[in-house]
Amino acid sequence: MLLFLVIAVASVWGTIEESRYTSQVDMTFGARLAQHRIYHAWWFTFWLIVLCVNLACVTFTRLPWKKRHTGFIVTHYGIITLLIGSMIGKHAGIEGSMNLRIGDPPENSLVLGEMVLHFLDYRGRIYRAPFPMDVSPPRENRPKILPLPHKQRRTAGAPFSRVGSRWFGRSPGEPSLVFNRYSEKLEREEDFAPAPGSHSTGVRLHMVSAMMGGQGMDVTLITEPADKSYHALAGLAQISLSDRIVRDFDAMETPSPLLQIRVTGPGEVEYHVINSRAEVREGELRVGESLETGWADWVVRLEEALPEAAWVDEIRENPALPTGGGLAGAYGWLDWGDGRRTEPQWFLLGDMQRVQLDENEVRFGFGFRRERLPFQVELIGFEVPRDEGTDNPANFTSYLRFTDPETGESVEGSCGMNVPALYPNAFHRLLTGFTYKFSQASWDPDDLEVSTVQVLRDPGWLFKWVGSLTVVAGVYMIFFMRSFRHRRPEDIIDDLRAGDNESDKTGKP
Repeated sequence: MLLFLVIAVASVWGTIEESRYTSQVDMTFGARLAQHRIYHAWWFTFWLIVLCVNLACVTFTRLPWKKRHTGFIVTHYGIITLLIGSMIGKHAGIEGSMNLRIGDPPENSLVLGEMVLHFLDYRGRIYRAPFPMDVSPPRENRPKILPLPHKQRRTAGAPFSRVGSRWFGRSPGEPSLVFNRYSEKLEREEDFAPAPGSHSTGVRLHMVSAMMGGQGMDVTLITEPADKSYHALAGLAQISLSDRIVRDFDAMETPSPLLQIRVTGPGEVEYHVINSRAEVREGELRVGESLETGWADWVVRLEEALPEAAWVDEIRENPALPTGGGLAGAYGWLDWGDGRRTEPQWFLLGDMQRVQLDENEVRFGFGFRRERLPFQVELIGFEVPRDEGTDNPANFTSYLRFTDPETGESVEGSCGMNVPALYPNAFHRLLTGFTYKFSQASWDPDDLEVSTVQVLRDPGWLFKWVGSLTVVAGVYMIFFMRSFRHRRPEDIIDDLRAGDNESDKTGKP
């Protein structure tokens, strides 16, 4: 009864945690938090195992079993079967989501609700470790320490030891990643700054179009890095910053609209602009002066020009942002354990990071775990039927195409509210739970070409169903079947005879 009571309290606690932290911004956060703290915790699994052992031992105390014990035994072993199915589903099952768009290539990548850290060592080997930063964030007094694999540590279990080195210590010179903060209120500022001696140049432009309601747009360009030296203006034209002006294509009959800029001095630039009618204009601009580009009614004003500039990519925390309203990231550094450490910095969720490990470069990144499906999924249609006479959705239906890459065979199916699609739907896979169930998860009212589906695979479902039905049958036997509920006279006589036999053996009445 104590075991049942603890599990009941833990389940109530998990339900409260899930409903308390579930929001309109992230409908899955409460579930992930409850799973991490309770349902997937080691102590909860251990308690379930102890409960199974306890239930089995209780049935052994009734040996030798008699007919009247049938309901009791069936109920207890039904609960054991149900718990075994739950543990199989928890450890061998998969639950995730796919964001699909009509017309996109088929997908086979599934996003799970589990945050992990991927690490690429100097030999090109990739390691993965649990990294539940969102549900179990590090603190300054309790940082997360993840030892990295290196030349002296080659075993498969070496990277990302689950036992924190702050309890057992680590040898000097052993590199580790250390994180002591996590935030979802980060903002990223990308800009250039004066850098005497730099060979890069930078400009800041302000663009305005009356056709766009007079709203302005800032464009910041720098020659290095190269991907920051150009800007595509909504597919209309391109703005480019470089150390020279190219004029070889002025005679093209149908040139692409292009504005070339070259910094000639502090606050001064040289420009060369060409429009779709092959009209060319060139000259010089100073800070505060404007240029009519000839692209519809776009006007460019020079705000700043630096002949010596450097690109600055800074990430900072803004407490004023609402929860979940900014970027997510962890604050940490690389620590060798002997006093040497890199400068602490923010590492953004989803970005690949680079750090220096001795003479070798190492890379890592963290984000939600992805799982490869053995088949491909494609969204071929999405419908939102409405209630007659209203705009209220009556249903959501995604039409999917499943393709086996080995055989090339395709199967189409649909999933809607409470109507899942199954693939592959062979009987033996359905029976063993190794089929995938696709259910409608969410949709975007502003873009009906996008659909989010939930994907579930539960190898323990058969144990759960058999266990549940067995429990129902056992309870029915105990309370509603008279032959299993009452002790018959012959059962009482058998018990008395068994007691007499015991007395004869011991010599005691």
